[in-house]
Amino acid sequence: MREDMRTVFARVAAEHQAKKEAREAEQKQADQIGASPEKGIVVPIKSGEEKVQERKKLAPNLKQTEQTSPKRVQPRPKNTLQGTADAAKPVVAQPKPQQEQTAKLPKRKARFEERYRRVTTYLENDVYEKVQELHESGEIDRINNLVNTAVKLYLRKYYSYGTNE
Repeated sequence: MREDMRTVFARVAAEHQAKKEAREAEQKQADQIGASPEKGIVVPIKSGEEKVQERKKLAPNLKQTEQTSPKRVQPRPKNTLQGTADAAKPVVAQPKPQQEQTAKLPKRKARFEERYRRVTTYLENDVYEKVQELHESGEIDRINNLVNTAVKLYLRKYYSYGTNE
């Protein structure tokens, strides 16, 4: 039984030695021919400092003030009739210092449902066309503001609305 083990062991050892010699022969042949196209290019790993230095080289050069205080872009104004060329350019402003927290906040408006009531009505065709024309040209900002103002003026003129208020 021991001899069987020795022969099995000897056979495995011989196979292992043959594989090792075959790998060494392939390596010699590859070294004589040159680099194999199957092998990748080895790039050395950069240290942490080298990475930081490379990032600094690639980053844009900013002044110290630009780095510490970011600029904020204000939104364009809506429904402005004058200065359309200026309205297209965003206004860039430096951030404002925080206001004191002790300042009083203005009173909040009443809820929409408490301030308004829905009214459905019909306009004559020519009145409706004129209102639409004024709204599209920008002479009136909102149709409901026009209607509310017109009704208030009518009530003041004929029914003394708002004289005691």
